[in-house]
Amino acid sequence: MVSGSEQQGGTLQTLPVVMIGNIQAEVQYAGLISPGLYQFNVVVPANAAPGDNAISASYNGVTTQPGVLINVQ
Repeated sequence: MVSGSEQQGGTLQTLPVVMIGNIQAEVQYAGLISPGLYQFNVVVPANAAPGDNAISASYNGVTTQPGVLINVQ
């Protein structure tokens, strides 16, 4: 990652903590894919409740906004 570069990329040294319905999900990849845009590849826990579940990600003490849902079927 080079600050100010038009093209940026790279993986995060420490993986974020992703919670789906209060269950920690497995993060398989976390990285910068373009300036200001991060991608997280996450495995939905097998014991996640069906229907709408809250989802959040935390990294270095910062957590995503509340109220985001993922539908599990």
